Amino acid sequence: MRDILIIGYNTRHICRSAKRAGYNVFSIEHFGDRDLFDIADGVAVFEEDDPSPEKIRELMDDFEYDTIVRGPGFESWDLETDVPVLNNDTKVFERVSDKLWLAEYLRKLDIPHPETYLIEDVDPSELDYPLMAKPRRGAGGVENLLIRSSEELEDAKSTHRDFIVQEYIDGRTVSISLIASHGEARSIAASEQISFPWLTEMPYAYTGNITPFLGRHVSLMEELAELVASDLGLVGSNGVDFLIGRDGLVLLEVNPRFQGTLETVEEAYGINLFSMHVDSFSGILPERQRARAFAGKAILFAAQDIWIDEAKSDMLFECYKKGIVSDVSREGTLMAKNRPLTTLFSRGRTRKEVLDRLRTITEYMNNILNSCNSSSSTRVIRRFA
Repeated sequence: MRDILIIGYNTRHICRSAKRAGYNVFSIEHFGDRDLFDIADGVAVFEEDDPSPEKIRELMDDFEYDTIVRGPGFESWDLETDVPVLNNDTKVFERVSDKLWLAEYLRKLDIPHPETYLIEDVDPSELDYPLMAKPRRGAGGVENLLIRSSEELEDAKSTHRDFIVQEYIDGRTVSISLIASHGEARSIAASEQISFPWLTEMPYAYTGNITPFLGRHVSLMEELAELVASDLGLVGSNGVDFLIGRDGLVLLEVNPRFQGTLETVEEAYGINLFSMHVDSFSGILPERQRARAFAGKAILFAAQDIWIDEAKSDMLFECYKKGIVSDVSREGTLMAKNRPLTTLFSRGRTRKEVLDRLRTITEYMNNILNSCNSSSSTRVIRRFA
């Protein structure tokens, strides 16, 4: 096994890990950012938001590969191929990704989980508020909606199909990254999700994380995550999200796929998650390791429509080469308001150092992307590289 084809809407993080693991890496994806072309041995871009199976198969024919990994948005696709596919079974993925199914599953295991209902089945007059409305399937938090009253729920019922509603619990979200294989699982790291108005005005969007999380309940979260992943028969790199609230913790979601925390886990622990993912399909689980540093990433969303011209793209690419950013849009790209603009990275000895650095980089980037002069990249690199 040497030639890996990774298919997804955004594959850069998986491609980077696979390339560092020593594989020849090819990508089929939607965005086709400049840094992906720098990382992968070959890239094909589909322009459609919802590509047809025929389109994807046509692009697959452009590469020679011996293994496939399904990335974001393609985890449940039947690719009709004879080569090994290193992912959870599509039926397992679809079942576990169904938040309504997961709620009933966790209830039977007596694992704490927010009360969950299908939005069209609820009587607004019988519920306590506030509530959180979410797509029944899907991740990222962009479409999540806080419901404060029965009137707001009535409105949401008429406009949000195939949504669930959950009791709203205020707290901190922590994700356990683990490797699973043949009814066993081993936790790798705990990461704290971050969400701040200086990254996006969307309050529940996933905007990054800091690894490791060293707060309370980590051992219990790892134990529950391993129990659930093993019982579900997951394999490879997976994640389990928890919410730590005033009354303790609840298990929020199981993510049967590569997580957004991949890069910070690798940076904080000095490991390669893609290698661990591959090994798990041969029944090999990794040894536990201690974190060597704190690592953080922050996804900066466009506060307004931003046109990525040559100067801005070149500035971001220079920052990418110094390890400051990833997801570098090509010249001539219009980044619409509330779309991910770029991803920022930081490493340090403490959580505070990492978070402060991320905020400072964000402020610099916001100023530069709204002006961009010839000294911009030099200034950023000199300060943060």
